[in-house]
Amino acid sequence: MKTRRILLFLLTAVLLLPACREKSNPDTGESTLDEQTRYYVNTFCYNMMSTYYLWEKEIADGLAGWKLKDDPIQKVKDIRYKDARGNDIDRWTMVTDDYASLNGSVTGNTCSPGLDFSLYYYDSTKSRVVAVVTYTYADSPAREAGLSRGDVIMTLNGKEMTADNYLDVIYGSLYSDSTFSATLGDGRTVQITPRQMYLDPVNVTSVIEENGEKYAYLHYTNFTMDSCASLEQVFRTFREEGCTRLILDLRYNGGGYLTASQVLASLIAPPESIGNIYLTQVYNELLTRELDNDPIPFQTDYSYENTAGEKVALNIIGSKPDFSKVYVIMTGGTASASECVVCGLSPYMDITLAGEQSHGKYCAGIIVDGPTWYGWAREDLGESEYKNGVKYTDNWAIYVMYSRYADKDGVTLCMPDGLTPDVAVNDNPLDGIPLGDPSETMLAAVLAQASGKAVTTRSNIGETLRFHGEEPYRHFCVISEPRRTSPGRSGGGPE
Repeated sequence: MKTRRILLFLLTAVLLLPACREKSNPDTGESTLDEQTRYYVNTFCYNMMSTYYLWEKEIADGLAGWKLKDDPIQKVKDIRYKDARGNDIDRWTMVTDDYASLNGSVTGNTCSPGLDFSLYYYDSTKSRVVAVVTYTYADSPAREAGLSRGDVIMTLNGKEMTADNYLDVIYGSLYSDSTFSATLGDGRTVQITPRQMYLDPVNVTSVIEENGEKYAYLHYTNFTMDSCASLEQVFRTFREEGCTRLILDLRYNGGGYLTASQVLASLIAPPESIGNIYLTQVYNELLTRELDNDPIPFQTDYSYENTAGEKVALNIIGSKPDFSKVYVIMTGGTASASECVVCGLSPYMDITLAGEQSHGKYCAGIIVDGPTWYGWAREDLGESEYKNGVKYTDNWAIYVMYSRYADKDGVTLCMPDGLTPDVAVNDNPLDGIPLGDPSETMLAAVLAQASGKAVTTRSNIGETLRFHGEEPYRHFCVISEPRRTSPGRSGGGPE
């Protein structure tokens, strides 16, 4: 095993809130995987779990019982770490057979209509479901079609969504690459054609003047590597404008690259904190032995590779404002790298949390696709197994929780159930007010609290229109490059 590989993946690790749709026969619900695919996907997934998994020791029995004929998607879901009652402690480790989409989502370069949404029940029977637009991206097909925050999507391609079919309807339209129609609550029907685009996560920025204070406002949707340079430019503007307070809107941000979180946190942190510890990480026994577990610092100089494969050198020293106060807007969709930023900054700054309870994803994950793993194992497996492995695991990947992040004192604020808001206010996309507008429900609550006024919330979401809990994924997971592991590790593998 090569320590160089481990060091490399730590440089590119990311923290994201994943969710994954499993593939099965729509008639029977059973897996459609052939025997060869099961064999090769199970081989690489087993090796990844037995090497990198944070709770590897706790799932020893599950690893020992892993069979080459198992459905790998279901197997990983079954054996990931649970409590005594069988409830998932690890809700995030998973296997996907759609690595191409995963890769596009985590980098921000993907085929998309360019909108984000939340799902709600439409009536008291909780049978019908609607999608409410939370925001659209600049220069996106959705914005060009006239969609904006607060629009209610009643049907997609003429189909109503129900509690039973909404995943199929959404994946067949919003997550496809084909033109689809959307009928809206106001009677409009729009045609939207998704296209390949960069979903710029630096979505809304502004400077708000309130009671003699200048507030920097940033709505940030995803911790992509390509956004690091944009963040530096935005914070340079905040500094030039003389902003003394920051409102960081992470309400829909499910995470992203660890390096991007380090850049953002370093831009926000007090100038005197540069060089101090931003984060520490906890690993399983194997990685603890193999790794030099150096803390991750606040720093001003970065060198990384963007999605175009270009080397980027970034210095943020001239872009750091000196914020006296930070407000973070969050919801249940605020997860992982978003929570990580709050965790790492809290020992150094006065932070007020506003909104709803965050997700509570306190782990960092790595994602590795099958062909990459078989490339690492080529010498151990032999040429025939290597070629078959690449063939049968094409577009397969595993997302593995490999560490728990913590602040400089070893505290993980969002563990186990998320961050609790200091100012409780519900997100209300149906207010139809654009993000960044001081009268928007959650932002207005933050400004009221900051000014010492009574916090009031407006809601036109009635009793019959409730958040529909299980959303399809909008964010995929993480890309990194851990060292390879031999499929013939002592202790055995799948049978």
